[in-house]
Amino acid sequence: MNIDAHEKKNKPGTVWNCPKVPGLRLRHMTTKSVYYLSYRTRTTRVQRNMKLADQRVITLTAVRDMAKAILVRVAHGEDPAWQKKELAKRPTMALLKEHHLTKHADTKNKSSWAEDVGAYYDNHVIPHFGADKVIADVTEAEINELHWRMRKTPSAANRCMSMLKKAFSLSEKWGWRPRNSNPVQIDRYKEVKRKRLPSADEAVRLLVAINNMRADNPWFAGLIELLCFTGARKEEIMSSKWAWIRDDGLHLPDSKTGEKVVALSREARKVLKTIPRVKANPYIIPGHIKGKHLVNSAKPWATLLKAANVEGLRMHDLRRFFASAGLSSGLNLSTVGELLGHMEASTTKRYAFLLAGESQKAADIASERVRAIMTNGVT
Repeated sequence: MNIDAHEKKNKPGTVWNCPKVPGLRLRHMTTKSVYYLSYRTRTTRVQRNMKLADQRVITLTAVRDMAKAILVRVAHGEDPAWQKKELAKRPTMALLKEHHLTKHADTKNKSSWAEDVGAYYDNHVIPHFGADKVIADVTEAEINELHWRMRKTPSAANRCMSMLKKAFSLSEKWGWRPRNSNPVQIDRYKEVKRKRLPSADEAVRLLVAINNMRADNPWFAGLIELLCFTGARKEEIMSSKWAWIRDDGLHLPDSKTGEKVVALSREARKVLKTIPRVKANPYIIPGHIKGKHLVNSAKPWATLLKAANVEGLRMHDLRRFFASAGLSSGLNLSTVGELLGHMEASTTKRYAFLLAGESQKAADIASERVRAIMTNGVT
C-alpha cells in the first residue's frame, strides 16, 4: 500500500507496517508520525522497540536504509537500542560546565571566577566540542585543535587550557573519565606582559575629554577618574556602593583578592563629590537598569578614547598608570602593592620597569598635569 494513501485514511493511534523491512513501522500520533524498529536481540532474546525518526525529517527510503543497517548490527550480536540509551546517560560537556560552576564553586572562588569560567565554556569550549559531546570521548587532539584556534589570543588560550585541565581532573574525580586520562596536555603559548600606559600627553588629553564628558555622563567621568586616583580594578569601582565609603577608605566586602579597603586620596574624595547620587540606587556608578550598577563600559570608553585621540589603551591600563605615578614619586613596591591590592609581591614587581628613564619622566610629568587639571590649574 502506498504510504501517502495510508495516511489519508488512518487516524492517530494507527500503525503502518513497512512491507519491505521487517519490524519497521510508522506510528501515527495526534501531532506527528514517528518511525520505530522492532527487533529481538540475538543473545538475550529481548524484544526492543527502537525509535528512529520523525517522519517529517526523513524520507521513507532513508529510514528503510537506517533500519536495515541496524538489523545488520543486531545480526552480529549488538543491541543498538540499549547502546543508544546508555550513550544518552554518559556525561556530556554541557554537564561538565554545569558541575564545574556549581559543585566546584567553593569559598575560594569569587563571583568573577564563575563569570570567567562560564565565558570560556560559552565562547570557546561548547562551540568547539558541542554541548552533547561525551566527556570520556574527548581526545588530546581535539584539545590541541581548540588551543590552536585560540592562538591569536595567547593569554586567553592558555587560561582556557588551565581551566579545562582542572575540569577534566574533576571529571576523573566524579567518575566520568578513567583515572590519569586528562586530555589537556599542551605546550603553552608564550605570553608578552603588557606594558601600555598613558604617556604624559595622552593623560592630559584623556582628562580634558573626561571634563568635557562630565556634563552628559558624570558617572562614567567619575568612574575613570576614580580608576586614575585609586588604582582599583574597574569591577571594584563599578560595583561599589555609597554606603561602603568610610573615613579610612572604600570598604569592599568582596573583591578578586577578598575583603579589602581601597585608600581614598584627597583627589579621589573630590571626584566622589562630583558624582550625582541617583534616587533608589545604592551604587556610586549606576547602570541603565533601575537600582543596578554599570555593567558594560565598552561604548563610553570607546567614545572617550576617540575624543581624546588615544588608541590602544584599555581601562585596566589606568591601574598601571596609577602604579607608575606612585613608583615615580618615590613609593616603594610594597606600598604600591598595598594600594593596588595585590596579594603577591611578584605582581607589583611587574611595574618596576616604570622606574627607569623616559618612563619615569613621563609619569612625573603626567602626575603634575593630573594634579593641575583636577585643581583647575593651568597645564
